[in-house]
Amino acid sequence: MSTSTSKYAAAMASASSWLADQLIRWRVVLLVVLSLITLFLGYHASFLKMDPGFTKSIPLGHPYMQTYTKYTDQFGGANVIIVALMQKEGDIFNVEFFNTLEKATQDVLFIKGADRSSVTSLFTPNVDFVLVDEEGFVGHRVVEPDFKPTQEEIEKVRNNLLVSQHVGRLVSHDFRGALIRAELVDNDPNTGQPLDYTEVAKALEDIRERYSSPNVDVRIIGFAKFIDDVIQGALGVVLFFVVAVVITFIMLYFYSNSFQITTLAILVAITAVIWQLGLVKILGYGIDPLSILVPFLILAIGVSHAIQMTNTWKLEILNGADSVAAARESFNKLFIPGTTALLANAVGFAVIMIIDIDIIQELGITASIGVAVMIATNKFMLPVLLSYASMNPRTVERIRTRILVQEKPFFRFLASFADRKKGSVVIALSVVLLAFGWWKWQSLVIGDSEAGAPEFWPEAVYNQDIETIITNFLVGIDELTVIAEMPRDGCTTYSVMKNMDRFVWHVEGVEGVQSVVALSSVMKDRNVGNNEGHIKFYGLPRTEAGLGSAMRNIELNQKLFNDTCEAIPIRIFLWDHKAPTLQRVVAAVRSFKGEEGAPISFRLASGPAGVMAATNEAVSRAEAVMMAALFVAVGILCYLTFLSWRASLCILLPLALVSILANAVMVMLNIGLKVSTLPVVALGVGVGVDYGIYLFARTQANIRLGLSLKEAYYQGLKQAGTAVIFTASTMSIGVATWFFSDLKFQSDMGVLLAYMFFVNMVGAVLLLPALAAWFIDVDKERLSTRGMAH
Repeated sequence: MSTSTSKYAAAMASASSWLADQLIRWRVVLLVVLSLITLFLGYHASFLKMDPGFTKSIPLGHPYMQTYTKYTDQFGGANVIIVALMQKEGDIFNVEFFNTLEKATQDVLFIKGADRSSVTSLFTPNVDFVLVDEEGFVGHRVVEPDFKPTQEEIEKVRNNLLVSQHVGRLVSHDFRGALIRAELVDNDPNTGQPLDYTEVAKALEDIRERYSSPNVDVRIIGFAKFIDDVIQGALGVVLFFVVAVVITFIMLYFYSNSFQITTLAILVAITAVIWQLGLVKILGYGIDPLSILVPFLILAIGVSHAIQMTNTWKLEILNGADSVAAARESFNKLFIPGTTALLANAVGFAVIMIIDIDIIQELGITASIGVAVMIATNKFMLPVLLSYASMNPRTVERIRTRILVQEKPFFRFLASFADRKKGSVVIALSVVLLAFGWWKWQSLVIGDSEAGAPEFWPEAVYNQDIETIITNFLVGIDELTVIAEMPRDGCTTYSVMKNMDRFVWHVEGVEGVQSVVALSSVMKDRNVGNNEGHIKFYGLPRTEAGLGSAMRNIELNQKLFNDTCEAIPIRIFLWDHKAPTLQRVVAAVRSFKGEEGAPISFRLASGPAGVMAATNEAVSRAEAVMMAALFVAVGILCYLTFLSWRASLCILLPLALVSILANAVMVMLNIGLKVSTLPVVALGVGVGVDYGIYLFARTQANIRLGLSLKEAYYQGLKQAGTAVIFTASTMSIGVATWFFSDLKFQSDMGVLLAYMFFVNMVGAVLLLPALAAWFIDVDKERLSTRGMAH
């Protein structure tokens, strides 16, 4: 060991010992200060609210979103709500249905946050049709302003619809349903504050309740309804929180043999959650519904580190120390490896902020705060509390022999893998699993792997509403908008419009495309009307005058072009937003080759499906960078703790194997890699590294006492292994309860996290010693292994 390394190790040991002395010396003051901070932050945490937002969930820096931002004001955004009224028996052409549709349209118009100019229904003035008579084109509203709900007037509406382009878009092909569509603004127009989606969703549910009847069924989709349903389902996490606390309490009681120690461990873990929520509120953040599970994870991590501290304290008590001395020694042994583990946890959360999506960055910030505060709650508050704790002498005598002296056959079996011959079997098996995981990883879907909203179960009301709407209409919220850009007045330039028409034809043939709406198609229909309805004129006029005539009576509020004709939206409606569908459509747009010299370009993308495509691409680009940054950061922390690249590899390689296998698990469970699942692997690595750090720290300390690697690892398992296995099992059981969540994405996250927590532990206790047998030269480094000995 070099002189500088020895000095560093000595300095770290000295600093840890000094802090332990100060901790005990000032324990009363420290406990009072930490208690006051807890009360202060608890007060602020009580004001924390859900903070959903549409723009928070999209990658605003992505090129697609730059297109979205540029043209939102002209052609509308992606924050859409759709209300569908479906006639249960017969068709819509009856007085009751039209009365209901008119009233529902008025209600949608007055929803707070709805852009009234965007509201579209049979009863809005922007829904018209064009006829050709002796004097030329004549435009009319489908439902006239003086409409009276009589059967005669309703028959006129039927006739108007038959000559309009709204069949399949605003009314279903079989005339059994009609839509009301609106766009929402991001901020409340009256207050300027972010839109309250809970209030919007309540207004939408009021519409459903008010107008549902034995004859009419109401279906509602859109981000506002989606996020409110997520909020309602996510509130169930409170129940899981309570269940997890109860399960953990029971398991920890039987593990610790002390009600007092169990209570302190749970209390400190809950304190960390209170600190996190209070600081989040003070810093001006809220809890997004899609990241409501973060406090739950903070609780689990807090319990994990508390178990290590209480276990070490108990071992000191069993060795004859009093409570104060045991607390001091527990702090001294665990402060450096424990702080390293917490910093690794924080890195696991913070590294996901590489993804340029506000909701993910907020999740990273809030979770990192939660882990960081544990340095105060778990490493300082808990030892102070333990210094006042005690164990029943009879209990101490009863368990001393069982824990300290009695042989542990299972641990002896695990320690046998700290041998090059037996360890090679584990390493060979790991290589096979690595190959399998890598092979399965190639099939991982980036984005949604299922139709509908995969955050919900297929039988959820929201997914049933989606199914009804996409089945009966040619439009929905799965709309990808391509913007055709051209020189001024490009609408009347034949080469421009011809290339657009070819583009529309090109995209319409892509699998997954339901329909395409573009100015060129409308102009072709108008050209037929200009020529007495003769089908041979179904095409684009070749002259500027002819194109101008075909555009007559197309109003700007129909959003088929902008006021200078320099941009035209091409709306591509999809059957679903599955990742393969989006990839096919995006690839088709990019592959289109127009005529050379035509001054037109096609720019991706806007619309809800455009947002999803951008998000998928952002996740795909961030995945490799995020994981590389995570392992580099965790590796640096491990090296700074143990001052050995071999030790760092022993800890990191099991984590890497489990992470790759996690992708295979996602493939087998049909879970796509997206905003809600990408953080899981990072969190699993950040939490899983704890096991390796604690085990290696104790093993290293035993090696420095002169033990062989195999014996050192066996003693390390006796000292920390029980706590590691118990912690992993407790955390896995806790998050596994999420499987019963009303939200499918919570269930998926629960399964993945349970896998990560438990299998990371298995990797640590099995693969770590096998790797150490190859990487750590015990004969040479038995007394001089680099790093700190605690």
